[in-house]
Amino acid sequence: MTKLREFRFLPTEEYVKVLGRTRMLEDCRLLSLSASGVEFTYTGTKLTVTFYGDSTTRVEENEPQPWRDQARVSVYVDEICFLDTVIKKEKETFVVYGEDPAQEEAPHTVRILKLSEPRMSAVGLGEIRILAEDGPKPAAEAETYMEFIGDSITCGYGIDTLSELHPFSTTTENAAKAFAYLTAKALGADFSCVSYSGHGLISGYTPDPSVPKLGELIQPYYEIFAYSYNTFRGQKMEDSAWDFSGERKPDIVVINLGTNDDSYVQGDTAKTEAFREAYLRFLEQVHHIRPQARIIAAFGLMGDALFAAEEAAVEMFKEKSGFKEVYACRLTPQDPLKNGYAADYHPSAASHAIAARELVAFIRSLPDGKGI
Repeated sequence: MTKLREFRFLPTEEYVKVLGRTRMLEDCRLLSLSASGVEFTYTGTKLTVTFYGDSTTRVEENEPQPWRDQARVSVYVDEICFLDTVIKKEKETFVVYGEDPAQEEAPHTVRILKLSEPRMSAVGLGEIRILAEDGPKPAAEAETYMEFIGDSITCGYGIDTLSELHPFSTTTENAAKAFAYLTAKALGADFSCVSYSGHGLISGYTPDPSVPKLGELIQPYYEIFAYSYNTFRGQKMEDSAWDFSGERKPDIVVINLGTNDDSYVQGDTAKTEAFREAYLRFLEQVHHIRPQARIIAAFGLMGDALFAAEEAAVEMFKEKSGFKEVYACRLTPQDPLKNGYAADYHPSAASHAIAARELVAFIRSLPDGKGI
């Protein structure tokens, strides 16, 4: 057996492939958005990972705790989840893999993910330790890179509970079971998510159709690092713009928005027209930043009443811009009698899996799409 050595390293790009929008701080990588994280390979045994909690984990007197939930994280070794936990302390270290004698020295691929969404949680990924023959290496980049822009559906809201009566909690939110993650995995693609529960294009979710939620629109958050109720070491997520020039450029952008807008529109003709115009402007915003990317306007998982308006926005955008690689994709609305609900009547894991299969088939049906 090869003699193994302990390697200690921070999750910098020298050692890891970065997944999604993240920021490297002095001693950790800040994760805020759903399914953001890192991936790396090594040959060896033991794996230990350190996480740092956000402001909800502070216990000093008078320390503000603006949200009750905390970050949910996971660590996968060779596609098997060995750690799934909520970070409740300022610093927590976990021996994830390799203490069991049956877990022998072998080549491994490690993926570390933040499962919960940015508004309610942030987390720092700190020092990683491995017993290995040699140091870690970044996982190989996939040929295709995707970006998903969405709301609670993309976040995997409430997916780890089988009762529609359960309220929101980060403990049941799991981006790794959501349609976006499943779609990218099926296509063998790397991806990034920009998604916020309750957000829309002309209104966030509102219980009163006469009162739009104008403070929960996705447009301003698309161009920043993230937005959170909480802070990390006193830093606000939204204080940092996102550096589009320094990131990998997506080949495909999938937009899944409109579900929350529909709580406000409710079939009203004038509101529907306003939504269509807002969708057109958002397509222009995304295309301006991602001029090379195909754009897919996907909609329907929690109802499809605004799909015709999205289709119309897509056609208007193509005519106005001259850019033709923009497509509307209707996703079949969830069937709770067959597949149940997640929390707050959100799609179950089974419904997400169906949506992912539909989206994968749609992407592969596009010109040059079969090679993905």
